[in-house]
Amino acid sequence: MRKLLLIGLLLTAALSARAQVDLEKEFFSLPDTVTNAYLDSLTIEVAAPNDYWMAGAYGGASVQFGFWNPSRYTTGHWAGPVYGVSFIRYYTMFGIFHNMGLEMGAQMNYEGYEFKFNKETGYRATESGAYKVTMKVPEAYFLSHFHVDMGEHFKLLAKLGIYGGYRMSISRTLDDDYAPYETYQQYVNSFRDYDRRWTYGVQGGVGFGLMFFPVEFHVNVQVKWGWESFWEPDYASQYYYRFAYPLDGAITFGMYYQLTPRYGHTRSQLKKLARKMVQQQIEQKND
Repeated sequence: MRKLLLIGLLLTAALSARAQVDLEKEFFSLPDTVTNAYLDSLTIEVAAPNDYWMAGAYGGASVQFGFWNPSRYTTGHWAGPVYGVSFIRYYTMFGIFHNMGLEMGAQMNYEGYEFKFNKETGYRATESGAYKVTMKVPEAYFLSHFHVDMGEHFKLLAKLGIYGGYRMSISRTLDDDYAPYETYQQYVNSFRDYDRRWTYGVQGGVGFGLMFFPVEFHVNVQVKWGWESFWEPDYASQYYYRFAYPLDGAITFGMYYQLTPRYGHTRSQLKKLARKMVQQQIEQKND
């Protein structure tokens, strides 16, 4: 599945690189003589959005669950703030589909887990004396971005891609039974030798955007599934493996600026069109 995802992202990037703004399209012009029959024959189509760039920043909060094997009785806990910046490139796939895009960015996020108290058994699991762990993780990501515009000011968003990060710091909340012991206290805010610091996996989400040229406001809900365990799975025994992977979500609110216009031409494109029109007039006169 991981190989298929990477192949899909590379294919999307290749299609984006081929998408170019079509400068050959000329502005609408009327013939020398305009008649009613001519006007009745016109078919005016709404212009499709350009292939354009956006840049923006966002902030929000993250909730961590964790994925365990063997399974553990866990609950989600919130951490924040989550914040980041990203660049979005919209493009037209195969010259037909105007709702594709790519998103690249970096964010400060969190990973972790919390074991839930089981009322039936009166027991709460711990990991090295801690029942709650939160790690601060700077990340970079690359996503395939899909959007459906609904009118001039609203659109739906969907994203899927990969991310990578580094577990920069850790905070453990010890269970009362382990808190008095120095053996567990020394690792409250530090990593152990068998903890893994690098993290990577798949990231996706959905959301919506409000568009008011040249600014857009985005609301997104993202889900991350990590492919790197929190620790060496055989650290306690070479015969008994325990896996624990990141599984978390985040809600973010962002503001983006359209670096190139969603409709129409940029100033540089207009200049290029004007030079081309002048050159064509010169060539016609010389003929």
